[in-house]
Amino acid sequence: MIDLRGVGHVYSPASPWAHRALTGVDLHIARGDRFLVVGANGSGKSTLAWILAGLTVPTEGTATIDGRPLAEVRGAAAICFQHVRLQLFRATVGEDIRFGASPGADIDTVLSVVGLDPGVFRRRRIDELSGGEQRRVALAGLLVRRPRLLVLDEPFAGLDRPGRRRLVEIISRLPERTGTATVVVSHDLDNAHEFADHVLELRDGRLVREASVVRARGRRA
Repeated sequence: MIDLRGVGHVYSPASPWAHRALTGVDLHIARGDRFLVVGANGSGKSTLAWILAGLTVPTEGTATIDGRPLAEVRGAAAICFQHVRLQLFRATVGEDIRFGASPGADIDTVLSVVGLDPGVFRRRRIDELSGGEQRRVALAGLLVRRPRLLVLDEPFAGLDRPGRRRLVEIISRLPERTGTATVVVSHDLDNAHEFADHVLELRDGRLVREASVVRARGRRA
């Protein structure tokens, strides 16, 4: 599905402010794959996320989906940002999910997928939602467009324990329920075995480790 081959990225190339963020990243993501990307600040995680979401074209190598440049295939990938309130543009939950979706999009189904009762939340105002509920509405707004890859940038940031627990459950089931591959970018490794099958570690812009996630009962993904 998605292939990164020799992907590197330099910000402001050929300028005094040139900064290398990634070097020589190779990665294959198939339908329903579940990845966790970890690394210290400045390791290149956010740049990789933007390239996978089709928002940034790498300055080196290729990022493709079914052989086509990822950035040119509209709707193939989507990203949920850490500061999720910036992704919510309409007054109510239903209006926001419909924003940018195709006519006749199934709002109730995607609300159910993210654990929100359509009868309760469809007309709820965005500003009345908790932080965790806002994050789930943003997910629903992306899922309604049926992306093949969903990138989640620090999805657990700022959530309390119950909110985190609920979101882990939702993310873990997305590939099974929707067929969407998921890439979670996070500093947090807690419960990784529940929502990821593979872990990628970046260091100084290089992919230094790719491994299967060890399951709680000692099985590997």
